[in-house]
Amino acid sequence: MNAPMRATKRLLTAIAFLAIVLAVFSGCAKKAGGTGKPVYEFAAVTRGSIEKSVSSSGKLEPVSSVSVLAQMSGIAERVSADYNDHVKKGQVLIELNTDMLKLDEEKQRAAVTKARATLDLDSLNYANQLKLAEKGLISDYEVKQAKTTLDVAQAEYVSENAALKVIQTEINQYAFIKSPITGVVLSRSVDVGQSVVEGSSSNASSLFTIAEDLTKMEIEATVDEVDIASISKGQEVRFTVEALPGKTFAGKVETIHLVPTTTDNVVTYTVIIEVENADGTLLPGMTADVEFIVSKSENALLVPNAALRYEPSTLTAEEIANKIFEAELSLLSPDERAKAIAAKDKKGAAPAAGPKKATSLASLMMGGGPRGPGGFNRGGASSRNGARSQAGIGAGANGQAAAKAEIKNVWYLDDRGALAVMKVSAGVTDGTNTEVIPSGELEGKKIIVKEKVN
Repeated sequence: MNAPMRATKRLLTAIAFLAIVLAVFSGCAKKAGGTGKPVYEFAAVTRGSIEKSVSSSGKLEPVSSVSVLAQMSGIAERVSADYNDHVKKGQVLIELNTDMLKLDEEKQRAAVTKARATLDLDSLNYANQLKLAEKGLISDYEVKQAKTTLDVAQAEYVSENAALKVIQTEINQYAFIKSPITGVVLSRSVDVGQSVVEGSSSNASSLFTIAEDLTKMEIEATVDEVDIASISKGQEVRFTVEALPGKTFAGKVETIHLVPTTTDNVVTYTVIIEVENADGTLLPGMTADVEFIVSKSENALLVPNAALRYEPSTLTAEEIANKIFEAELSLLSPDERAKAIAAKDKKGAAPAAGPKKATSLASLMMGGGPRGPGGFNRGGASSRNGARSQAGIGAGANGQAAAKAEIKNVWYLDDRGALAVMKVSAGVTDGTNTEVIPSGELEGKKIIVKEKVN
């Protein structure tokens, strides 16, 4: 290899090594927050309504309905009700043919007459036997035999008479199938000429289904075991049906069935929802898309959930902790501030905060109690600005206490364009936005949602 080529190779190697060194240096500088130029994506803090809900589905059904069965078998001779008819209690729905029953009635009347004649004869015979016994002309056995014959005749007469009453009851009552309640006919499964099977038979089927009152209905909704703890009796419910797009209906939880249903290892519970249907718009069998209102808040400060998860990547953990520490100091009284600074100086560094290190300023101060740093309540309001407390935050339909609210950080750019942070108490969330109570003036600010480092 000649000298010029060796020189060129050495030059190329030196250039490649220099490029690698510059790339490593640039990466390290950006990682330390030195030279990277972040481009932020902002979102405005707005005020509005928010709610948390649990979704489900179910079918609309009448609160009360009955199935009409026959009390005797026969052929339907007349059907007097149809779908959607309003019927009254005792109204005749079906008349069965009674021609054969009337023939049986005549036959049974003859049997009753025969039994009556036998009874009269045996009664006369017994009376004669008693007279003969008084004169000593017959034995006691013969008297006893006459009495037994009379008792048998009496029993046969009663039996034949009862059989006649059964036939008459079938003709006058069971042959007329009547509505047991006042209501609306939902279904009919019988036509003229069709055979009707007596209700106690294994082959029997419902002839009519009648709903007592369609002005009040119910939804049988299925709720996953993960969400069932959020459901309680009397809870507000909102639902829609596909048949009426754009219209929303209201209801409330009536009861929760305690016995679960397991399908493919998925556990669900049945929840019954009361629904008013005064105008008759809702019909049985409609599929309802249900939302159980778990918690809600009106006129609340709302921030995107992404803003509550954001943490600057251009700052070190120590720099983030120092900024959070400074934000918390603004919430303290002068004496509390001096005490916190002294505790920080003694420890040597501000406590890191955020998802990576959850230690807060409260760990540097004694007697913090259930309240957060500097009197910043778990409910979200500063002790020096109690007017910021907002009814309803963290307390939804199930009475969740405000003390359960979670403290989060919200980052923004101050007047100088530098990163700044504010503590907020998170309340109701709908999965996209969250209600917050800030530790300072937050409304109208543009908060950081995410960043991209150039």
